[in-house]
Amino acid sequence: MKRINYAGGSIVTGNAVAAALLDHATQIASNANSSTVDIPVLEDDGSTSIHTLLVGPTTQFDVSDAEGISADEEQSFPVPDLPVLGMAAVTLSPAAESRATSDAQLFDQAVDELEEGLAEGRFS
Repeated sequence: MKRINYAGGSIVTGNAVAAALLDHATQIASNANSSTVDIPVLEDDGSTSIHTLLVGPTTQFDVSDAEGISADEEQSFPVPDLPVLGMAAVTLSPAAESRATSDAQLFDQAVDELEEGLAEGRFS
């Protein structure tokens, strides 16, 4: 079990959940994004509940072993599906794909013309 200390207090969760949260926070810091994540947390009365954390590029966590606390971590604290960060694949409709291809071709043509003009000294 791990205790996660943050600006607003502390929570206790499973080792794998804490590791996944730290990995996610690292990805956010490098992408300058923010996201909310739902993680299972051990409450003071021994029950578990889901807490939603806002994780951003400046979020700071201090993670340590939670002394004297034992639980069936795998069952009580499953690792949540954390949001995927970075680029995402998008499927375009045939019409949108045709427009995108046309736009890409126009862009490539413009770049070719600029490079040709630079090579010939037409631009200074």
